[in-house]
Amino acid sequence: MGKFKILIILAVSIAVILAVCLTVVVVFSSLAGRQKSNAFNDSDLIPTRVEVTLESNAFWTLLKATNELYWPESSGRKLDDLSDDTNWDDSLAADVLEKNHDCLNLFDEAMRQPFLLVPEPKTFADEYSYLGGWKAVSRVESIRVFASFRGKNEKEAFDSAFKIIEFGQRVENSGGLIIHYVVGSAIKAVGLRRIQQMIPQTTLPETDLVELIHRLNDFKANKEGITNALKMEYQMDRELLDNYAAGRISTTNSDSDQKVTSFGLKMLFNATKTKREFAQADRVLRDNISKPFSEIPWTDLPVIETNTPIWRRLIGGNAIGDIIFALMEPSLKGFASRKSRENVDIAATQLLLALKIYKIHHGKLPESLSELVPECFSQVPADDFDGKPFRYSPEKQLIYSVGSDLKDSGGEARRGNLESYDLPFKIEF
Repeated sequence: MGKFKILIILAVSIAVILAVCLTVVVVFSSLAGRQKSNAFNDSDLIPTRVEVTLESNAFWTLLKATNELYWPESSGRKLDDLSDDTNWDDSLAADVLEKNHDCLNLFDEAMRQPFLLVPEPKTFADEYSYLGGWKAVSRVESIRVFASFRGKNEKEAFDSAFKIIEFGQRVENSGGLIIHYVVGSAIKAVGLRRIQQMIPQTTLPETDLVELIHRLNDFKANKEGITNALKMEYQMDRELLDNYAAGRISTTNSDSDQKVTSFGLKMLFNATKTKREFAQADRVLRDNISKPFSEIPWTDLPVIETNTPIWRRLIGGNAIGDIIFALMEPSLKGFASRKSRENVDIAATQLLLALKIYKIHHGKLPESLSELVPECFSQVPADDFDGKPFRYSPEKQLIYSVGSDLKDSGGEARRGNLESYDLPFKIEF
């Protein structure tokens, strides 16, 4: 994500600067001096980082776990199948778990430590290869989930799935950038999927199923993690824009910077104005993150007229900055959509558990999700995309969310180039 931002800036700079002839520079250079913006207060976008001891920080234990990880690329497809409970092979599963014995022990140790705090990011060019290792560890834990479930140790299997979910939640709030939150969210989704897969065959008593529903309430979208990730990302954006305004941009992990052309830069790029735009956008998402996707006031984002003639952009004094913002801003909506998808996955898993309980009692599925109230819920869980009650089709044996397009397509899943689609969850019992 960081290198992509750097490439965007460089590409935009070259394209715009080449389009500006010397005459335009002379004509508008005087205008540029009048476009300087005053400093602004962005102290509310400083991330919160706590100081923790090495002994209490799971980061270092997780690094050791990834060093002990056995996940050979040559067997990647087979191992992926095992972690998804497809093409199950008892012998292969036992072998993988045995070879990952030390890795899993270290993972268990890390989950007992009170904190997970990653080193503070310095630049977008930093490498976060450990995130890939952490995703692989969650896949190994998935194999342990299904090995336990198939071995009739159901409670142990569900606890193992919750461990994956908790791990993802901790990665989300580990003090890193948006990429850390995104990876944490993906790990949480793995654990939730494991629970969904076990629900049809589980023989756990009703009391245990109800407990699982309540436990899931603790793992809805992580507001603290989202807020800190946004703040950390803003600080990286801020530094990147300042460096660019000074004619330098860091492209490596070292302290050295590569110089970029500053020809006409003062006329075409206003770092303070661009930072204001990024700050305003981050605040819109931060201050409304608890709302459903449809209720986030996207109209409060800075308005960048990308179709404005080039000469008008030049008069504004921030042609490059506006283009950079216009290219990067859509990622915020994607981030908000991911947050809603997290809540949808949680609600769907809770609903599947509640429907399982209902069927145990009545021998059939309900006609409406309202029949699960008040035994399992105080009200029907909401779809975090549009804020309305989760959809249900007893005929199709589906519960579903309308997804980010906010259109009810009757539970139709995404396929091919389908423009309108939902997020369905099959009821397989």
